[in-house]
Amino acid sequence: MKKILITNCLKEHISTICEIDKTSSDYNWTENMFTEELENKNSFFKVLFADTKIVGYVIYHIIIDEAEILNIVIDNDFKRQNLGKYLLEKTLNDISKQSVKTVFLEVGEKNIPAINLYLKFDFKQYNTRNNYYKNGENAILMKKTICSI
Repeated sequence: MKKILITNCLKEHISTICEIDKTSSDYNWTENMFTEELENKNSFFKVLFADTKIVGYVIYHIIIDEAEILNIVIDNDFKRQNLGKYLLEKTLNDISKQSVKTVFLEVGEKNIPAINLYLKFDFKQYNTRNNYYKNGENAILMKKTICSI
């Protein structure tokens, strides 16, 4: 079993994150976009390691009592190993400690594995953005209510 670790993203991780994003996601970010997230005070940018290799990342914002997951990506070579589920679960756990009431995200309508994962975590579709992505794909808008303790 690999040692799994989630840490804050550092500037030196960005080039690896860009490579993972290019090969494992249909909605690619630029290196500058990732760097801007490191500097954004509302941004949480986490990196998932398997042993010593970066295999995924998540970026989310928290503003007052709402969170938005901007991107969650697992390297193609590490998909179907429950790492996306693990990263989402840890992210939601961290978010729930921040007085957040609602978590939002969007996902491409053709990304069935991601949609199914979000549904398992009680996200509900609340709207669609037609022709949202460059390829003309619609974005499914989803949200999850966080139960307060």
